[in-house]
Amino acid sequence: MFEKETVEIVRPKSLPFSPEIVDRILKQSKIGMPEISELPTFHAENRSDLKTDFYTDEETFSLEKRIFEERAVVAGFQDQVQSPGDHIVCKIQDRNLLILRDEENVLRAYYNSCIHRGTRLVSEKKEKPLRKIVCPYHSWTYALNGELLTADCKVPKKGLTELPISNVSGILFVGFQKETFNHLESILEELRGFEFDSYVPYAIKRTEGNYNWKVGVEIFLESYHISTVHKNSVAPVIAKNASIFDPMGENARILIPNRSFENVSIPTRKDLIISYFLFPSTILVIFRDHFAMIHFQPISKEKTLCIQAVLIPPKSKTPRMSRHWDYNAEFFFKTISEDLALADEIQLGLKRDGSIFPSSYEPGIFHFHDQIRNFFSAPSP
Repeated sequence: MFEKETVEIVRPKSLPFSPEIVDRILKQSKIGMPEISELPTFHAENRSDLKTDFYTDEETFSLEKRIFEERAVVAGFQDQVQSPGDHIVCKIQDRNLLILRDEENVLRAYYNSCIHRGTRLVSEKKEKPLRKIVCPYHSWTYALNGELLTADCKVPKKGLTELPISNVSGILFVGFQKETFNHLESILEELRGFEFDSYVPYAIKRTEGNYNWKVGVEIFLESYHISTVHKNSVAPVIAKNASIFDPMGENARILIPNRSFENVSIPTRKDLIISYFLFPSTILVIFRDHFAMIHFQPISKEKTLCIQAVLIPPKSKTPRMSRHWDYNAEFFFKTISEDLALADEIQLGLKRDGSIFPSSYEPGIFHFHDQIRNFFSAPSP
């Protein structure tokens, strides 16, 4: 979708999908519209009205914070912490985190907080790798494995509070619960087949927008808008608004055919855009020779941080390939900016009483709403 140059890094790989899925993609490619699901629950006529306060209500937003407490969220990238002492300082849900490689090269995530009086331990990333973690308040000192080494008084033998962390396709996800990563199991096996764990960011962009986090996510769960919103960017290489959507537990897969899809005997990755939605707010978009990430972090009910990244094979991050990657990154960010500009306009339009009515061409939105509802109906861990 985002490649118009002819540079090839690797031979485009065959599609890791069944003939039945390929046939569905081909059918929609010819029709030029999103597939209407066979599941009745994804039909608009079977859905209740969606009140606009779903996106504007302060109480609703406060409740939704719990989703980000119990599900994996993006904290950084594995190439930022490749060696012992390498570290990342970040903030998620008002919580300061410290992510690092310890002396044994184990990837760890901690609350960035001294167990003595709670002082933030590392205020910003250091130029050199950490050897120890020293509190700036009273010099309590910790090993990189979190063990408390020195304190000037007797204290319970405790170390830093550790959090679950996992490398998913080169992206570091953290959580605040032991069961954080259970909900990703339905999608991880398929992602592992792409062998992205060693990929590295070529370009990263962070933008804040005036929209509810769900508005941002929903844009990337449907292709119905492509021919309108992206008519001068993506639309020329896409088969109109065609796509198929498949739930994968809380997560999902969205497949969007390029115009070339129906004209080749054996489609490969260059003929298709493969997107994965990782609940609650991460989208991975797979292209011919690289992939991209879009991740939303809520700031307030009508303000959201969007982190975008283009990730590439590490061996291709060379001066010779810079023109190719510069082009792809620029085109990707331009396309996403078109979506995010629309997100601001959607939020402005939602500031009214009443309802909105997603269509049967947007099963991803219905699935997303169902997962939010299911989350709150399930017992807390």
